[in-house]
Amino acid sequence: MNPHLAYIALSTSDPESLSTFFNDTLELTSRSISHPDGSLRLFAIGECCLCVVEQGHGFLDTPERTGLDHMALNVSESDLLSVATSLALQATPIQTVAGNWKEVRVDRSATCGAAVRFCSNLDLQPATSNWVERIDHIGIASADTANEEAFFHNHLGCRIESRQTDYETQLAVENFVSDRYGIVQHQRAPQQVGGLRVLFLNVGDCELEVLSELDSNPPRLIDRHDSGNTRQDRSAIGRFVERRGPGLHHVALKVPDINGLLKHLNRRKYRLIDPVGRPGSRRALIGFVHPAELGGVLIHFVERDDV
Repeated sequence: MNPHLAYIALSTSDPESLSTFFNDTLELTSRSISHPDGSLRLFAIGECCLCVVEQGHGFLDTPERTGLDHMALNVSESDLLSVATSLALQATPIQTVAGNWKEVRVDRSATCGAAVRFCSNLDLQPATSNWVERIDHIGIASADTANEEAFFHNHLGCRIESRQTDYETQLAVENFVSDRYGIVQHQRAPQQVGGLRVLFLNVGDCELEVLSELDSNPPRLIDRHDSGNTRQDRSAIGRFVERRGPGLHHVALKVPDINGLLKHLNRRKYRLIDPVGRPGSRRALIGFVHPAELGGVLIHFVERDDV
């Protein structure tokens, strides 16, 4: 099938702040779509868009929650229902969102917890800004990446872009210092303190990033006063799956100059988890904005070279 992402729906407790972040701070173009429960704001980025929706809105799959609510894959209107049927997926009847924009919702039991829809006639126009190039990936928290691979790759036809294992180790060195016998150092075996198994799947001009804990035994640790690292990333994914189950976790935007952008955000008084870019998957530099700034939506930026 080789599906392409149409949009990602972001459920926020503060739609004005999130819209200002995209519109004014990142300089993304937008348009409003009328809906019986209140307007939807679409921000064009690359070949798809970000859809800002107020928490509690009837358009959402889980209106009581904030964060990434669902993603929609683009198909032609004539294939809208037949796609789900041909893939043996339980789906709703065709629903009209607004105008010619139509969708079907796929039952989560078939999609490993990630809310997936098929949509048509969204009329997307490719767009970028000086700050942002496109969506880099959609993060999916997983109990086991093999589950998502079975659905998105084997069943849906998404191409595997790459696989990766991220892990952080601690190295302890004992020092014995004597005024007679000198200094003796003893290095203990490295100890793994956090790791992730990562799978990237292509969905058009971006990827799905599926993340699962490499080992759930080390204690999970998140220091809310420190910059991020692999140990904290692994802890965040593990806690998310434990509390909410597998599902959509974050959206990452590809940028040409991450440190320039993070300085730009700092000048505008946004609370940052990472004040400078840090190492991430696929030889990238990454930096997260605190979700409290954006009404509960977790967003990070990625600077990397395409291979």
